[in-house]
Amino acid sequence: MLERIRRPFRKIGGFFKDVWMELQRVVWPSHEETYAFTGVVLVCVGIVSVWIGLLDLIFTKLVGALRLYE
Repeated sequence: MLERIRRPFRKIGGFFKDVWMELQRVVWPSHEETYAFTGVVLVCVGIVSVWIGLLDLIFTKLVGALRLYE
């Protein structure tokens, strides 16, 4: 009975032990790489934002020209 109660806690402990072992194997990026990747993400977000804004403007003008919502 006592073993049945302990079993889930051992599995949880094993899980956290495995997670810690995997984190020890991670190769973290350097500061320079982090700054470069952040710049790439910001540029991509800006491009997609402009693209979606232009599509919104085009469709708004199109719907207005066709008078679909009057």
